[in-house]
Amino acid sequence: MNIKKTGMEKAFEFVNIAVLLLFCLTIVYPFWQQIVLSFSKPAEAGLIGLHLYTLDPTLDAYKRIFFGGVIFNAYYWTVYRTVVGTILTVTVSSMLAYPLAKTYLWGRKFWLWIVVFTMFFGGGLVPTYLLIRDLHLTNTIWSLILPGLCSAWYIIILRNFFYSIPEELEESARMDGANDLFIFFRIVIPLSAPVIATVTLWTMVGHWNAWFDALMYITGNKIKVLQILLREVLNDANQMSGASNLLVPNEQDLQGEQYSPENIKAAILMVVILPIVCVYPFLQKHFVKGILVGAVKG
Repeated sequence: MNIKKTGMEKAFEFVNIAVLLLFCLTIVYPFWQQIVLSFSKPAEAGLIGLHLYTLDPTLDAYKRIFFGGVIFNAYYWTVYRTVVGTILTVTVSSMLAYPLAKTYLWGRKFWLWIVVFTMFFGGGLVPTYLLIRDLHLTNTIWSLILPGLCSAWYIIILRNFFYSIPEELEESARMDGANDLFIFFRIVIPLSAPVIATVTLWTMVGHWNAWFDALMYITGNKIKVLQILLREVLNDANQMSGASNLLVPNEQDLQGEQYSPENIKAAILMVVILPIVCVYPFLQKHFVKGILVGAVKG
């Protein structure tokens, strides 16, 4: 049945679509501009104004980034941190959230209060650094993984989702002789795919974008994540010798290559951002369901 819209409804719909399109444009355009700048010649990249396209695309900036091999080392440690950190964080947080969702757990409210307490009170920056130092974790990749291994926010989201799973499923499994570990890994986890995907996405983005902990705990050049490399390049890009030395540590030059600070900054931004952006579509279908159920139920 067709419902005829009033003039006010049509006007509201038009304004609503226009505002949303403008909002999307403010998000998409800065990203698109960096893509265009990364492929532009130095003369084009240095121009002030909108950069919607380039007349003469070039890969010189990307050659400069990948030529020295520094970016590959940063990629290795970033991927290592993201993959290992995400697996451990999701596993540990899930195993802690599961018993907190059970009404028969002794002292459940007390343990849950302990978890919530950590969301509001922490030791602070200096005690945390001293702890990492005394544990001999500085200048190791584990200083970037272990401190954030267990998140109170993730535990609460997971706990609320686990609480919504019918207990009859677990009771029937126990009647067939299943133990708690079997129930957790073979029944609960498969049913919790939406919230697991949500927490996984959050953790991956957090590890991929993190830089402050690497700045504090890593002092050498052996372990350098992408965000630290990006920070150094952006700080030195206004002095091309600095940016060149970071990306080509052996002082080697590429004959005929043209690049500028704007090219270098835009290209390395694309190199750092694109991998994590490409992961999001694969987890998007679980994201909305996971966050809604995990936050509302319980």
